[in-house]
Amino acid sequence: MDRIFEKHGLYGTPALPYDDFHLASDVGKITLDPEKMKTVTEKAERALTQDIPFLPLSLYREFSINGNRENFQRLYFIRRDMLIALMYAESYEGKGRFTEKLADVIWAILEESTWLLPAHSYLNPLYGEPGVPKVFGDRMHGIALFGATTSADLAMAYYLCHDALDTISPAICEKILWTLDKRLVTPFLVSDFWWTGNSRRIVNNWNPWIISNALLVMGLTVRDSYRRDAFLTRAMRYLDNWIMNYPEDGGCDEGPGYFGAAGASFFDCLELIYDLTGGRASLYDDPAVRKIGEYAVVVNINGDRAVNFADNDPFCHMDGALLRRWGEKCGSESLCSLGDGYSYTGAFFFNQSHMYRVLRNLMTPAVKTKPECHVRTKAYLSGLGVMTARESSDSAVGMFLAMKGGHNDESHNHNDIGNFIIYRNGNPVVIDTGVGTYTRQTFSPDRYKLWFMQSSYHNLPDIGGVAERQGRNFRASDEKYNEETGELSEELRGAYPEEAGIISYVRSGVLSGGTVTVTDTLSLDSEKEVDFHIMTCAAPTVNGNSVALPEGVTMTFDPSLAIEVEEFPVNDDRMKRNWKGETLWRIHLRKRVKEGKFTLTFTS
Repeated sequence: MDRIFEKHGLYGTPALPYDDFHLASDVGKITLDPEKMKTVTEKAERALTQDIPFLPLSLYREFSINGNRENFQRLYFIRRDMLIALMYAESYEGKGRFTEKLADVIWAILEESTWLLPAHSYLNPLYGEPGVPKVFGDRMHGIALFGATTSADLAMAYYLCHDALDTISPAICEKILWTLDKRLVTPFLVSDFWWTGNSRRIVNNWNPWIISNALLVMGLTVRDSYRRDAFLTRAMRYLDNWIMNYPEDGGCDEGPGYFGAAGASFFDCLELIYDLTGGRASLYDDPAVRKIGEYAVVVNINGDRAVNFADNDPFCHMDGALLRRWGEKCGSESLCSLGDGYSYTGAFFFNQSHMYRVLRNLMTPAVKTKPECHVRTKAYLSGLGVMTARESSDSAVGMFLAMKGGHNDESHNHNDIGNFIIYRNGNPVVIDTGVGTYTRQTFSPDRYKLWFMQSSYHNLPDIGGVAERQGRNFRASDEKYNEETGELSEELRGAYPEEAGIISYVRSGVLSGGTVTVTDTLSLDSEKEVDFHIMTCAAPTVNGNSVALPEGVTMTFDPSLAIEVEEFPVNDDRMKRNWKGETLWRIHLRKRVKEGKFTLTFTS
């Protein structure tokens, strides 16, 4: 895409003076929804009797010792969950009953030596010995995801509760401002990090996610007009480094689970920049902004179910209020409808990682009437090579198919070129297992030793015992999408290494009349065993050359293929939660061939 801020000549747009800046300036007065605030107040009341977790160095060091990042992160995030519940409840109620505990939580967070998670400690400018933060005194702090989100949480606490905190001591707010300057504002203005894109590295969700929080901190805490202006232009340039590598169709290669951190954070930035400039920098009419938002519509299956290729869970609850605003400001009825669908569920967005978004959500009453979420029955994102098709415009009815092409070096990549998933009535039939709990190995050179990263545990074949490989050169080619039928076909030879001996391997997938048909046409340099895999989350039942799958779907296959059903334990807490059990199933369909055409049909 174009460098959107540069294209519209917005570099150098001055920020409003500190005293003239208002959050949610398109609305006016900030009024929080009483129904939502009742839930927040209940969270805060529980926090009053909750101990503030202890964060010892030994727990921080676990990541460098054994790769575990969850034990420290869990307690780290509990502190911040307590913070945002207490600050919103105190701001809304204004009686002082949450102030003392709020001050304790703030002080505990301010006294943390670093806000960088152990897995992100390499972003410390003085990074050396792993496992022990080397930031103290006036040394420069690095900026990573959760250092930025912590900064935004504290900036909002200052904005909402500074009068209440001053009743205990003005030193609390003074320390908030001093610490935010040291840990975020000054490093943002004087240093470059990989996520800025200034090194010409392609950047991911870190860029808009961090910048959205940084802009909030600047708006709420920086009084010097020169620094405000410099900060704003720097943020615009960084965001342009992100969007210039975004596909023209608005597709997010990180998947819907990261859309909230990527595309949605970009929209947070647009809203904040609108606020910071008094509306002089407005990009809502640019077609690129609408395309980025409507990606969420394309990959939604039904309710919280979304296409979960790559490092994504099969459930994804997006901020419905944000999607509704996005649709209204960009003129997208489908985005408005999807947003109302998310909001109708009753769950609202209350997440420490996107503090501006939380405020806007708390200002928005829940949707009380079930919306009609009718969506496109066929869609294709050519930049990602992702196709989706559904039997009915009612997302809760009938068969759903998604299939992907692209390459094996996408952000949060799995080796999964040619993979497909099938749902019926919004529920899983043929699945992408998603990703396990993040550890040190997840983002290390040993990433693809994890089973759920490998094509052998996606709906793809091993050919002569060889699976797909990782890297941008391993990719689909000759991708052809039929707009009338919704069929996608692609050459998968390039996704496998040379030792697989593939002359040609074309896969096509189409949903027609309630039946999914997947056809593989192979030509190999010699006879080899081909082992097709089908992944599912419930025990399949074999009857001849047909298999009973979940949701009343029957898979039929070529009777010349030998079938074996493998049941295996997932041994991962994240997987167990996502698939509501400890076991998954992998169907093997095997045959030795040199050439062949094999068709799978899925009918209900």
